[in-house]
This record gives sequence, structure tokens and C-alpha cells, in this order.
Amino acid sequence: MTAKKLLAEAVKTSGRRSTVQLAEEYARAQKVGQASTPLSELFALGEVPMKLYLTLVMLTRKAPHELFRARPDHYWAEMFGYEELNDAAPEPGAGTRRIRRAFRALSSAGPAGESMVSRTPEPGHGARIAVPIHPPEPSRAPYITIPLELWSRGWINVLSARALFVYLCLRLVLAGKPDSEGAHVSSWDREKFCIKDDTWQRGFKELEGLGLARGAKEDGVPGDRWSTDLHRRKVYYLNNTFLAETNAALRSWGCSPAVRVCGASRGG
Repeated sequence: MTAKKLLAEAVKTSGRRSTVQLAEEYARAQKVGQASTPLSELFALGEVPMKLYLTLVMLTRKAPHELFRARPDHYWAEMFGYEELNDAAPEPGAGTRRIRRAFRALSSAGPAGESMVSRTPEPGHGARIAVPIHPPEPSRAPYITIPLELWSRGWINVLSARALFVYLCLRLVLAGKPDSEGAHVSSWDREKFCIKDDTWQRGFKELEGLGLARGAKEDGVPGDRWSTDLHRRKVYYLNNTFLAETNAALRSWGCSPAVRVCGASRGG
């Protein structure tokens, strides 16, 4: 499929070798009473702006955080599987319009209405794109690492915005841990992520359905990090090896692949 090809090419041209790294404060509130984080604000913009922005961050790793090549809007629509054009019917459609709305949203979504993404039209070539508000590089552990296989294996296309939100939070909670080691995520922890309980539960259920995460009730888990009392709690795990070695089952274009939970297929 075109989407799979474009995602793999994007990772190759990004120059990255392993992960996209985001500072802890991008996802976890650092101050008492903080009502949002950059990640929760990105989630609030919707699925398409969220995926588009994270992909542009992946592609623009070095200052001045600009794309090397200008790209038309339908390029991104085909990359995310929102539509696929062909020689017989090359006219961009609903998927491209979704991308255009996402660019407009990101153009004024920063602090005080600043542009998170800017575009300079190049006639006949699309637009040259820059990311003026780029997440800061981590200065200390823990931090979020987003594996490049999220793109190259097509997973970003089958995740909803809420599943992607939960996934990035779990990447921070489980930073540096092997797949066999999990962690309890309390309601207090979720408040620090500025994520609603319903969003968390539904997003995690989707990750489980895709095989990217799992949960288990376990005994002998501390109620919190200040207590020695042990309780029965749900422990969350990520299946990072599965994500890295398995291609997502990309749905056909015409609607968002993330509106339903899909299976996955091994290999190509």
C-alpha cells in the first residue's frame, strides 16, 4: 500500500536511527494545579493534527526543524491512509481536506496563538514546512522514547488519538523497562498526565486489542511509592518487541483506519 511505503520512506529520510525523544514535562505536569501538558493539548486538537505534528517532529530532528522537500497536502493524506490517489482519479478528496484542516489548527495552536507548524507555498511543489515549536530535547531521565517502528511498521495509522495518547504516557511510565516488567498507574498518576479516566480506559483497551500492551491484576503491589502496604492492583505492560517486529494491518483508505481496532500481521 502507498501508506506503508510513504511511512517507511519518511523514517529513512528523517536521519534518525532509533527513537524520537521527548522530555518528561511534555507529557507529565510539573506544577501543582497544572491543568494541561503539551501532549494533552495536542490530543485535544484531534487525531489528524496529533499524528501530523508528531510525524513532522520525527522528520525535522535538527534546527531549524524544516523539511528538506516541499510536500503537497495529498502526500500526507496518503501517508496516513486517509485516501489514496491514482492516475485515473488524481483529484484530492476528503482525506486531503482533513490534512488541510489539521495544518490550519496547528498554525495557531501554540502559546498565545503561535504557529506550531508553518508552511511556505512553493508553486507546483506544495509547501515548505517548518516546526517552529519543537519539543525540547530531554535533559534528564525519565523521558519518552517513541520507536521509529511506530511509523515504519504502520502503527501510527491504526491508532486512535486516545490510544496514541495512552501509549506515549506508558512509554514514559515504563521507560527503560523490559517487556516483562510492568508498572501500576494510579489515578493520581493519570491526573499528572492530564488525561481523563474514560480516555485512559478506552485508549488502553484499544492498545490491548492491537497487541501493543497488556494489563494484569497482581498482588503485592504498593498502594503508592510512600507506602509499604501491599495491595492488589492492575499492572500495565507494553509489548515493545511485538511493535518493533510486526506490521500493523493497514485498512483501506476512505476513512480513518483508527476508528476501529484492527488485527496485525507478521512480516510484510
